[in-house]
Amino acid sequence: MYGVRIITLLFFLAIPSISEANFVASTTLTISICGNELVDDGEECDVLGETGAYSQTIAGRQCTEECVFGPYCGDGILQTVYAEECDDGNNDDGDFCSSICKIEPAGSGGGGSSGGGSSGGGGSTRDLGDTIINIKGRGYPSRTVNFLLDTVSVGSVGANNQGDFEFSTKASPGTATLGIWSTDNKGNRSITLNNTFDVTQGAITNVNGVVLPPTISVPNQNVDPGAEVIVSGQSYPRSTIELHVDNSAIVEEVISGTNGEWSVVFDTSRVSISEHILRARAVVGSPPLTTRSSFSSSLQLFVGVDGKATTPSDLNRDGFVNLIDFSILIFWWQTNGGDSDPPADINRNGRVGLEDFSILLFNWTG
Repeated sequence: MYGVRIITLLFFLAIPSISEANFVASTTLTISICGNELVDDGEECDVLGETGAYSQTIAGRQCTEECVFGPYCGDGILQTVYAEECDDGNNDDGDFCSSICKIEPAGSGGGGSSGGGSSGGGGSTRDLGDTIINIKGRGYPSRTVNFLLDTVSVGSVGANNQGDFEFSTKASPGTATLGIWSTDNKGNRSITLNNTFDVTQGAITNVNGVVLPPTISVPNQNVDPGAEVIVSGQSYPRSTIELHVDNSAIVEEVISGTNGEWSVVFDTSRVSISEHILRARAVVGSPPLTTRSSFSSSLQLFVGVDGKATTPSDLNRDGFVNLIDFSILIFWWQTNGGDSDPPADINRNGRVGLEDFSILLFNWTG
């Protein structure tokens, strides 16, 4: 909720700036704390209680719950829904667009006259440089991190022994979906972490604050009631790992080692004789400046019942992941998954969305 101290990912596009020295522009996506009444990096404002309602002036603009300004006359965006006839980015009269974003007639003092014979400039011919996405994040120490751009592989890079990585790739301007995945030191694959954002032409779009979700595995997914199960995986070093069972609160917490490995001894006497779903996520940093990763893939654990482990993407449990499962996912799209069984909310984050779609594609059998 707005008004409490939370971590919020704010993706924003800065206006590309061109250096006279090297003509390199940049765009940055970063992490901020929205709701602390401080304007952090990546925020335009941070005012509790404001709703981002439309303002007829720049001075009266309001902050939204996402810590960006709501619509206003003077933001340079024509918003006809608020009866704007023009918006030249200011609240001045006499420049053909009035202080309240109404068109001013010719002869009102705006614009100035042309001196007659000058030819149009036609825009700059200066090369703005390459359109590039640069990613910085945290993964598994000394493991390869792989990158997909609009589902196409664009390369990989090795994380250092601290788990940090950085990667750059050329891109086309417009909306892009970036996928990031890795495998741990046991060969277990992470989920594909997806982010969708706009790429600015001739600029470097920086994607910062990426945290790969942990991997998760158990020696045997069929266990006797009351048995102790070792749940383990790999994550960013010295991060707090939260192990969740089904939709309950946190069951266990553990700190990953300097190599990123983590393990929890889970006592199954704490749960019923049934099928259960295990998943984990990492918390990086120290309070109050912490970042939670997305959840790991979901892992089935059969306690005292006969069960055959299936991929969580097999939404109708027929042994295949195909168009039927895709149809089920789309039916529940942008909901909490309702009472679907198995959950259409594959990664159990409370919303059926792009990450669930990515997991389904990873497990596609056709």
